[in-house]
Amino acid sequence: MLKQTLSSRRPAFCAALGALALTAVAGSALAQRTNGPDVIVGELPDFQSYGPVLVNGSATHAFAVGTTSCNKGNQTLIWIAEDNRHPVIGQNMYRWRIVDGAGQFEQIGQSWLKHGFTALQMNACNLGCAANPNGDALGIGCSDPYSAGLNGSQGGLGPRSQVNPYTGAFPYPFTAPQPTNALSRRLQVRGSDLAVTPVTSTTAKYYVEGHYIAADDALAGNGLNNASFRRVAITFNSPNFRITTASGHPTRREQSGIFAWAEAETGVTIQPVDVPGEGRFFVGSKVTPLAGGVYHYEYNIQNLNSDRAASWFRLNGPGPQMESTLENFRDVDYHSGEPFNNDDWQMSKVPAGMVWSNNTTFAANPNANALRWGTMYTFRFRSTQAPVMGTASLGLFKPGAAGDANDLTFALMVPSVPACPSIDFNNDGIFPADEDLVDLLSMLAGGACSTGNCNSIDINGDGLFPADADLIRFLEVLAGDC
Repeated sequence: MLKQTLSSRRPAFCAALGALALTAVAGSALAQRTNGPDVIVGELPDFQSYGPVLVNGSATHAFAVGTTSCNKGNQTLIWIAEDNRHPVIGQNMYRWRIVDGAGQFEQIGQSWLKHGFTALQMNACNLGCAANPNGDALGIGCSDPYSAGLNGSQGGLGPRSQVNPYTGAFPYPFTAPQPTNALSRRLQVRGSDLAVTPVTSTTAKYYVEGHYIAADDALAGNGLNNASFRRVAITFNSPNFRITTASGHPTRREQSGIFAWAEAETGVTIQPVDVPGEGRFFVGSKVTPLAGGVYHYEYNIQNLNSDRAASWFRLNGPGPQMESTLENFRDVDYHSGEPFNNDDWQMSKVPAGMVWSNNTTFAANPNANALRWGTMYTFRFRSTQAPVMGTASLGLFKPGAAGDANDLTFALMVPSVPACPSIDFNNDGIFPADEDLVDLLSMLAGGACSTGNCNSIDINGDGLFPADADLIRFLEVLAGDC
């Protein structure tokens, strides 16, 4: 009740803060200042639980995560409740577990956005608070606590869909459907994703994330450090799941939720992928060798603050030659009246690579399931093909200005594929040529090679010959599909 009490007593509050503003800021704190206002999540201190409620016949739960913001910039951060010049606060949940010998990391829940209304002037990040004289701005070095109860207050939660995360712009007051139950607008998670010891899992770890978006922070170019995560403990006391802090796991400041994956297991690689002149994605990956010469490929892509979003992800290479089983896609559900659909992306193998896509465009369906800001999508499969360094590409969903890039390409571990077999089958130095196909058909039928120097008829290298698959592989290469 601290924030509500102070907000209702603003005159006395402002006078006290005016005195606090005279406090000197330590030199060590000044050295940490960034230019402009710079809001970060300093602490994720407390949690609340709600539900369960049956959603489409499945028990679904909701949570709220307390967030303490800190201004590490050298200017105050605007915090005006009555218009759109205040931060909005998102909350997310993630799960890591081991399934059949390999780690899996997924986002399992997201909330709507808490709209900030008053900034207290505290010093939780030990930056040395130079307090603003009222709650309409967060002072230099100061912190402001929003309890889980405040962040879970349904009336103050607005849609993510109305916020541009790169600029921080949004309409105010926001418009949204009214809450219909105890879960509406809050951080929703399926009960099946909260089982403490899932049947198929030997280990499970859970993490929460807080994320602030503010227009003046974005204008100053400080929008890339606004999210922090923390490991939490999940307990079940029928019918409710509850969150508590996990001992020995403090808030990881200025690290978004995908970095929890690297904390959960070793060998994870995470890299930033920036949209020129716009927002940032993080791409995480790990390839785990399993028994029997099998590799588990796990990729996660988090959209931190790109309004353009993404509509496809492709591992570049000869897609038809990329062997895979147990292909899987995992996103996180939009809910409570957000306009976006939740259709899964579909995987296909095309000459350009192995690609997951929503199979549409922004022009055709602006509410399609795109990888929007504050969300992370998972792509995984298993293969007998060992990993090699290659490239991947991410297709942007919303069109940019004329001349802007529509996709991003970056280095990534991908499955190796066999080298293209030679289509100079008879080794006469002339190819492509009908004679090569004639000699192959002759040898497949048990006949001779016209040059006496033909290649192996095991064209696809699978150890099975003579076989129709070898002829098909030869024809694919002859047609340029390798």
